[in-house]
Amino acid sequence: MLLGGLLPVMSHAQQNPLFTQYMFNGLVINPAYTGSHGAMTATAAVRSQWTGLKGAPKTQVASLHSPLRFSRSSAGAVFVHDEVSVFNQYTAYATYAYAIPVSKNAKIALGAQAGVNFYKANLSELNIITSTGIPDPSFSQNESRVLPNLGIGAYFYSKKTYVGISAPTLINNKWNDIDAYTQARQKRHYFLSAGHVFPLGRNVKFKPNVLLKWEEGGPFQYDLNANMLFHEILWVGVSYRMDDSVDGLMELNINNRLSLGYSYGYPISTLSEYQKGTHEVVLNYRISRNKNIVYSPRYF
Repeated sequence: MLLGGLLPVMSHAQQNPLFTQYMFNGLVINPAYTGSHGAMTATAAVRSQWTGLKGAPKTQVASLHSPLRFSRSSAGAVFVHDEVSVFNQYTAYATYAYAIPVSKNAKIALGAQAGVNFYKANLSELNIITSTGIPDPSFSQNESRVLPNLGIGAYFYSKKTYVGISAPTLINNKWNDIDAYTQARQKRHYFLSAGHVFPLGRNVKFKPNVLLKWEEGGPFQYDLNANMLFHEILWVGVSYRMDDSVDGLMELNINNRLSLGYSYGYPISTLSEYQKGTHEVVLNYRISRNKNIVYSPRYF
């Protein structure tokens, strides 16, 4: 059955969840993003990828990070649940960053994270038939593992510019003990992200972003994004994900502490005729320790 051959590909491709609104949810790809908002920040995100396709990826994220008082250090935590077909991955990481001022308005942060991936594959739910018509015994047993991992990153940021580089997973753990042909491993992923805000008038700003992604032994990929900000309240943008989708996105700054974003990805890949696109929602909230503090708007 074809699905048997696709299993290692599916689990291999979705090791790191994909996000359209990565510029507003930086902790999922770079631990050095920790504390960059200058306040305790809580983020929740849900993503339903390739809707209408059975077994398509679904992802939920919750994170919290904050500067530590009277210190250049920041700490945080991020939790991710990623589901693809019968594969489930639960990830929990503690993050840390140390920010060094490089000018009056800019800092460079060095970050690290440590945590575990709980991986579970309900292989017994699959009906894998070999060419002889006999069920494949390799997929008769469920797999589950707890896999430790580490990540590192660097992040330069000012009010209007950011550049980040990271490797969120450094250990190439084994997902399973199946034969060499179908054996799956965690692979190191590398991310380079950058963006800048250009004022186009009193009430309009333009922000292009780019995300470059590379996986050891895998393909190079990129995301290109352009956003317009109106009256410091409404972001409207469009993204292109290499050979995958064209995305429209909106984010509403409800106030200087609370924002809500939504994106829809229109498929352009070979799977386009089997799916109905990708939906993603991101909620950000900066938690104030002092009600008298007025935070400046966040551009990323």
